[in-house]
Amino acid sequence: MPEYLDSETLSMLFDIVLILSVAGLWILWWRQVKQRRNIEQMLAEASTQLQEATLMLNQALVQIQDLQPQSESENIAPIAAGSAGNMLEKEQLKQKIREKVSEGVTVGLEEQSQSTANISQVAQMLRLQREGATPEKIAQQLNIPLAQIKLMLMLQSSPKV
Repeated sequence: MPEYLDSETLSMLFDIVLILSVAGLWILWWRQVKQRRNIEQMLAEASTQLQEATLMLNQALVQIQDLQPQSESENIAPIAAGSAGNMLEKEQLKQKIREKVSEGVTVGLEEQSQSTANISQVAQMLRLQREGATPEKIAQQLNIPLAQIKLMLMLQSSPKV
């Protein structure tokens, strides 16, 4: 064995290798901690954005519900005058109203006509979409705000769980 590789030199080289290994492992650990903190921060920001988006969506839905009772009475005439199929729906609605009135049931009649009009609007939106109409044309034809059309089409196209 050569003189320069005596046990003391080998021990020192081994200590240096161990120190470098520990330092390398510490650097790797520090990088992972930094990366984990960045990921946690991004997740927190994404969670905050999701909460804000949910709040905004809830506010939009409340506004749509507030606008619907006002716009339903305004939209029944243009919807009913739209096509022959709508005339049939209008006549069916009138017949249902006559039946309820003749039975003496007046409570909830306005709500029923509004829900029937809502169903009619959704059916018309979906029919127009199937026929290839753009949301802008659907909004114009049904006299409904574009944002409401887009929201309803998005809700109708979302997969049911």
